This record gives sequence, C-alpha cells and structure tokens, in this order.
Amino acid sequence: MLTIIWAALAARRAQAAAVLLLALLASAAAAAAPSYTAAAGQALWRYELSTAQPNERRVRLAEPVEYPGMPGDPTRTVFADRVRQLTPAGFDVVLGAQSGGVAAGRAGRVTSNLTYRAGVCERVAVTGACPRATARGQVPEVMVSTHTAARLGVGVGDQFTFGAVPVRVSGVYQPLDVRDPYWLGEELIRPPAADTATTSIPGSAEDAIFSAESSPLVDDDLILSRSTADLYATERLLDGRSVPDLRETIAVLERDGGREGYGAGSSLPSLLDRVTLQRGQLADGVVLGAGLLVLLCWLVLFVAVGSASDQRRPEQGLLLLRGVQRRRLWALAIGEHAVPVLVAIPLGCLAGLAAADLLAARTLPAHADVAVDATTIVFAAVAALGALAAVLLAQARMMSAPVVDLLRRVPARVRGWRATIGDVVAVSIAVGAVVQLRSGGSPSGLALVAPIAGALAAGVLLARVAMLAGAAVGAALLARGRTAVGLALVQVARQPRFRPLIALLTVAVAMLAFTVATSEVASAAYLDRSVVEVGAPRVVEVDATSRAHLLTAVRAVDPEGRFAMAAVVSGTPAAAGTPLLAVDSERLATVAAPHPSYGASLADIARDIHPPAPGQPVRLRGQQLIMALSANFDAEIFGGHRVRLAITISGRNGTRVALAREDITPGRKDYDLQVPECAQECRLVKIEIDAPVVSRPLTVQFEELSTADGEGEGESVVLTGAQLADLQRWRLLDTDDTSISTASGTKAALVLKVAEGPRARPAGVGVLDSPFPLPIYLTRSKGTSLGGSHPYDGVDGTPTNGSVRGLVDRLPRLGASGLIADLEYADRLAVASQNGSEEVWLARSAPTDVLDRLREQGLVVRGDRTITQVRADFDRQGAALALRFNVFAALAGVLIGAAGMVATASAEQRARVATLVALRRQGLPPRAVRGGYGWPVAFAVGSGALVTLVIWLLTRGGQRLFSDGRSPVPTPDWPTVDRLLLFAVPAVVLFALTAVVLGRITAASVRRRSGR
Repeated sequence: MLTIIWAALAARRAQAAAVLLLALLASAAAAAAPSYTAAAGQALWRYELSTAQPNERRVRLAEPVEYPGMPGDPTRTVFADRVRQLTPAGFDVVLGAQSGGVAAGRAGRVTSNLTYRAGVCERVAVTGACPRATARGQVPEVMVSTHTAARLGVGVGDQFTFGAVPVRVSGVYQPLDVRDPYWLGEELIRPPAADTATTSIPGSAEDAIFSAESSPLVDDDLILSRSTADLYATERLLDGRSVPDLRETIAVLERDGGREGYGAGSSLPSLLDRVTLQRGQLADGVVLGAGLLVLLCWLVLFVAVGSASDQRRPEQGLLLLRGVQRRRLWALAIGEHAVPVLVAIPLGCLAGLAAADLLAARTLPAHADVAVDATTIVFAAVAALGALAAVLLAQARMMSAPVVDLLRRVPARVRGWRATIGDVVAVSIAVGAVVQLRSGGSPSGLALVAPIAGALAAGVLLARVAMLAGAAVGAALLARGRTAVGLALVQVARQPRFRPLIALLTVAVAMLAFTVATSEVASAAYLDRSVVEVGAPRVVEVDATSRAHLLTAVRAVDPEGRFAMAAVVSGTPAAAGTPLLAVDSERLATVAAPHPSYGASLADIARDIHPPAPGQPVRLRGQQLIMALSANFDAEIFGGHRVRLAITISGRNGTRVALAREDITPGRKDYDLQVPECAQECRLVKIEIDAPVVSRPLTVQFEELSTADGEGEGESVVLTGAQLADLQRWRLLDTDDTSISTASGTKAALVLKVAEGPRARPAGVGVLDSPFPLPIYLTRSKGTSLGGSHPYDGVDGTPTNGSVRGLVDRLPRLGASGLIADLEYADRLAVASQNGSEEVWLARSAPTDVLDRLREQGLVVRGDRTITQVRADFDRQGAALALRFNVFAALAGVLIGAAGMVATASAEQRARVATLVALRRQGLPPRAVRGGYGWPVAFAVGSGALVTLVIWLLTRGGQRLFSDGRSPVPTPDWPTVDRLLLFAVPAVVLFALTAVVLGRITAASVRRRSGR
C-alpha cells in the first residue's frame, strides 16, 4: 500500500502540491493566531504597566508600629523578613522607612518627611555626596532637594534641625526622572504650591529628605519612624501564570498583609481588569481572522480535490469493476493526502511563527517575543487535520457512488434536500448571529462571527444565483450567435465545481472590503473621540492660585487670543450631576478643536454664553476695607445673638470671606475688615449681614465703602452712598425674607431689611457684574428645554442654576453630558475657592516654549496631552490590534482565493482542454477557448460588493472598536472610498490577472493539441 501511495503522489504531483500548500496555509494561520495573541497580550501588559499610575503598579506594606531612631535600612529586621515571605514572584521590593516632621534652617522652615529609601542615590543627580552611615554621637547626614535647600537656606556641609535633631547636609539632589514610579507619584517629590515661584527643576520645598542606612542618635526617642515596603509589579508578573491566578495571588497578599497588620492597599486589580478586557477582545478578533483563513483554506481544498476527484471517476469505476474493495480505495485516498498534511504541520508552525513575528514587529505597542509552544502546535495540527477532513469529504461522494454513476463522464447532479442543506445551515447561522448582534450589548458568542457568517451565507446564495443566471444568459447568447461569451457562461453554469469557487471568491472580496472598511471607520472614530475628549489640539493641566490667576496668566501669555485659552472642568460624564466646562469664551472658537458632533458652532456657543455684563466689577486696592453703615435693631431683644458684617472678596489667591473686627451695633459706625490679599488688587463679590437669629426685623444702611493701606492710612472711597444706592449694581441673595431699597433721607444709602426669624445663611447682596442666572449651553441628554433653568454645581462647587441659551448634542471634553459657561462670569458669581481641574487649551499654532511662558506666570504644569497622543493610545488597545490582524488575514484570504482558482483550474485542466480541442476541430473560433475563468471573477466581484454592503448595513452598529465600550461620539456611518479602493482594486486586479493567465494557459494547450 505504501508503494501505491507513493506512486499516486508521484503521478498526481500537482494535486499533492496543492494539498500541501493549502494545508500549510491553514496550519500557518492557525499557528499564527495563538503566537500573535500571546505576543500581543504580553505587549499590552507591558504598555499598560508603563502607562499606569504609580498606585496601580505597587502594593504598599507598612509596619503598624513606630520605632525610635533615624529612618534607616530595615533589611535585617523582622519586618523585612516577613515582607520577603509575603512577596509573590514578579514583584520588585523597595524597602524604606520614614518619619514626618518639621525641618528648620536659618532661612526658614518646611514640613517634610525624613525618609530612607533603598536605591535613591541611583535615581538622583547629587551635588556633594549621598548620606553615609554615622556613629553614635556624630551628626547624622541627610540629602535634601534643591528646593528644600533653598527654603532652609542651607548647602552642602551646613546643618539644620529636623524636629529636635541636628542633621548635616551631605548633598543636594535633583531627581533624574520624576515620572519614575519609584517616586510614588507625588509622595516623595512634592509639587510646588501654585503661588510660589517655579523653576524647570521638578519638586518643591516639601520634597523628601533622605537619610543614610544607619545613623544612631544620642536620644533615639527624639524621632519615631515606621518601616515601609513597596512591592512593584514587573513584566515578569504574568510569566507562567494566568490573570485569574495573579488576581488570586494579590488577594492572598492583601489578606496576609492585613493579618500581619501591615495593610496592603493597591489599585493593581484595576490594572489587571484593563489588561484582561483588552486581551479578551484581542483574542476574539485574532481567532476570528485566523478562523476565516483556515475556513477559506478548507473550502479551497474541498473545491480543488472535489474537481480532481470528478476527473478520476471513470478510473474509480474501473477499479471497482475489477474487484478492488472500497476500503482499500479509502485507504489509498487517506494515505495519498495524509502525507502532505503531516508534512504541512511543522512547516505551518514555522510559517505561522514567522508571520506572527513580522506582524508583531509592525503592530504591537511594545516589544514582545513570539514563540512556538504546545498551543501553537495543537492549533496547527487541528487546522491540518481539518484540511485532511475537507479533502476526504470532497471525495466522499465519489467513494460512495454506484459504479454506473462513476463510469459517467459528467457526475449526476445532487437533488432534493441534500442540495440545499448546506445553504440552509449557512443562512440559519448568519441570521442567528445578526439577530444576536443587533439585540444590543457588547458583542459576544455567535454575534462575534456575524460578519463572517453573513458573508458566507450571502456568498453561497449568490453563487447559486450566479449559476442559474449564467445558464440562462449563456443559452440566450448562444442562440444569438455570441459564441465566446455564451459558451463561457454555459461552461461555468454546467460545472457544479464553479459554484463553491464563486462563493469562495465572493467571501474573499467581501471580507477584505468589510475589514478594511471597519479599520477605516475605526481610525476615524479614534480621531473623532480624541478630538471631543481632549477638546483642543493640546491641553495642559495646571495649578493656579485662583480662577482669576488662571485667566490673567493665560491672557498674559497670549494677549491677542490666538493660541491659548483658560478653562476649568468640574465633574465627569460618568459622575452624578451635570459636569461643567467653563471657558474664556472669547477664545473658544479660535483655540478649541471644532467637530460636527457638537451640533452647534463654537462661535455661536461663545457668543451666547458671553452676553454684555449688566454691570462692572467693583475693584478694591488696599489691605483694609472700611464700611460705613447704620444699623437699626433692638440690642436688648437680640440679647446674645450676634450681628456681623461679612464681605466676600476674590483675589489672586482665591475667594474668601472677610469678617469685620467688631460685631454690628445699633447706630452708625465704621467697620473695618483686614484683607491683605487686596494689597495688589481684588474684586468685591458680595456684602452680607450674618445674623443666625433675627429676634425683631433688622435694617442695615450701607453708606460708604472705602479702602486703606493700613490702619486707616491712605483711605480711598470705593463706593459712595449714591453708588451703593444704585439698585442696578446689586443682586439680592435671598428673596424670601429679605429686601433692598434706597435711603430716603438726604444721605443716600443702600438699605437691607431682614425679616424676623432664624436664618440658615446670611442675608445680603452680591455685585451684579455677571448675568444671573448664568447663560449656559446644555447637552440635549439632560432633558431641559431651551430657555429653561438647569441646576448644576458652579466652578466653586456651590449649587446654582443656569439659563439654557442653547442646546447641543455634545460638548468639548464632556461629550454627551454636561454644560458650558463663560469662565469669567462664572468666577464672578463664585463665592468659594476653586473646584475642578484647571486647564490651558492650546491651538496648533502655540509656540514651542509655551509651557515655559505659563510657568513664568506662576502656573504649575501638572500634565500635558494632545489629540495625537490620545489617538495613538486608542491604536494600542486590544480592539485596534485585533483589527490590524484581521486586515492581514483578509489580505491573505485574497491570496487563498487566487490559489483556489489555480487549484480548480489545475484539477479540471485535462477535461476542459479535451472538450475545447473537440470544439475547435468543429470550427469553434480561437477567441472562444480563452473564456470561462473570468466569469467567476466577474460574478464574485459584483456579489462581493453587494455582500459587503449588506453585512455592513446589518452589523456596522455592533462592531467592537474600543476596548472600553462604545464611543461617546457617534462613529462614522461609512468609510472613505479612497482607502477602500486602495485595498479592493489590487485584489480585483489579482483575480483578473489570475483568470487571464489561466485562460491563456488553456488556450495554449488547446492550440498545441488541436494544431490550430
């Protein structure tokens, strides 16, 4: 039997080579999937680990008891031994100790931590030397930061005290990379206060002060320190263990650490959740792409071997007539095709490894090793065995056919339910997948294969239509004398093997077009979401002393308003309430990035949220406020209930309430309030009378407001009685039981009347220098109609209401939920300090040194992100990586389709040439012998375009484009045509060239055998 099998392989070398090639492709695709998935999962872990927040990368263990003495190396303590026992493999441990206190030098004092931390000297640039161990009785050595040294007024060799302990400065350090997780975010290198002068050196005067390994004190009780251990997750953490195992390991660590009293707080599980989610999405996408390739390979083998088997039907019939048993024929068929399949398994593993390595090098966000493991070999073997099953299934009909049917040159047609059962199954699976996908929720299960199932079902049905239409049109053309085209169509329609070939080419074209279209839409969706979520080409998060400081600083950096805008964002779309975006509206249209999903132009929004102010702000300059007022109430009835004057002012350092030195008494009197922040300039916000209990109606006349430089020196009138009496200047804060009027006597004044009763808040007036309620634009998702009033928390966190001047679908930075208001007006209405994130939005035209300019204005730069960076982050997620693999798989599917044409043509070449030779001898024109192969391509291209359109309409809403769910910004409905044509046209050209070459080969064979 082995000799016969070898002879069969030698005799049918072309078919054996086709089986070997297609089985190799199937094995390579199957092997590439787990190899690429493993490498991409590793790269995702490394990327997420590199971009995670410090607390997401570490677990902190801390000794519950403080011990006397300088913070030193706890390596040889019981705590360190227990930490080593608790630490799982894959964590790097950094031991340390710290003590909080106050450092005092000749130039100043600073609150800081005296810290020992292993490895600090390798991560700093030191002027002087790192601290060294000292003996008892010697002054301990420490290392301070540049900022701490400046605040204390010390240098190398100088001394200062920490608590009651004198220490000597051995070195002054600067951190090499403040973003290194070693610094624990801002725990060791503290950010500077917003009102302090900043430099290019990160940190502040409150940076950690580092001690040596061992420095005993004369009196250890003067300092108490606590040992700590930070366990950092490394790339080795996932080696040899799954994410669920790792999650269990961390849970055990937290449990055991808690039992020891060390605690074990960490956000590492949230990092693992992100990695798990993205790995799952990646695996689903890659398996679908590789599965499509394997399926196409099986289909090509089925078509090619089935065609070849049909050509050998008479040979099979003669063998059966001569008494050869069918089981021997099956053994021969299995052996003939098992040899190339077995050879394909190791070759497929190597080819899949090479393909995965090439793809990983081009697509992954971080380096990852691609290797062959047991999973890779199993997948390759399954794909190869599936190829063998497809080969045997293609021959099953011939092996089981009666001898009479085998001796026929044309196989009998399959009729009845057997002819349609495959179509029914394919359509049923496709319908179920599409229904599940369109039912909503995240795609899973059968919904994941909806595009592939839809393409297969449509391809099978359209191939049947193509066969019927080809027969009808071919017969009509032959009747009209169109021999070349008519004969080609009739030949295609009469050969059953062309139907699966047309279905194969249809699926290849449809999946290429669909995958490229999905990739193009994803790319556009990534950009759209980045534009909306960032808000401007570049957004810099800063710290300012106040909202006024933020506005002033940004306007100083960009006086003309060409490239910079101040903004404050409070709340998030995921939080309760209505998020607020407050912007310097005059710059909004120039700086912010426009997007059609907003539903309104930025210029219209800016105009409507910044109408003319009803009045001008009241500016104050001086360190003292003096209010002349007359109060009318019965002091005896009020008893011990105080009546106090409170004035809210807003300056560079924020908004606060200043109280008069003395309580208000009946009669006229001048009341002074200390406001040192107004020495430069500040703004009057409101004037209030604080009386928690009003025993009888209370009347207060505000007659004059003045400022002074000191104790009454350099007094200057800010508001006269007439100006105070101008009711257009004021807004009554509480309209329920208070009222305002003007004095009727010769001396003008503003009169505030407070009704009798207990009060939960002061009564008073606010300066009407901003529209009230604040004009806002609101997203339609909030349900408030145009012109209505919508509640929200202001920029100071105070509940208030806004007047809806316009409705939009989305807003920059906030997406589909939130409101936008003018920052300057919102600040004028604020009565407390800032609330939310302070930002500077920058246009693309911003100068390269803009961050330095912002620092010169006293702003502290916290973070910096751009639309380009956020767009790149989306490209590194698991869903995006899966899309890239699918594009690669679709391109490989086109090559498999071309190979299927070649394999089918090779299988039927002899019979086709014999038929055409006979026709040529009967007078068939030469041009008629070239047709036949082009028509399956033409049918497949047209049906592929139709299938792409259908499955796009059915499944586009359920495609997984983002790893964190659906985008808050609508994804584009259609891809751009140019990119689609960039991939589709070469595929069609490849099919067309293959058909032309096959036609010319057939024509040459006919010409050689017929002599014509």
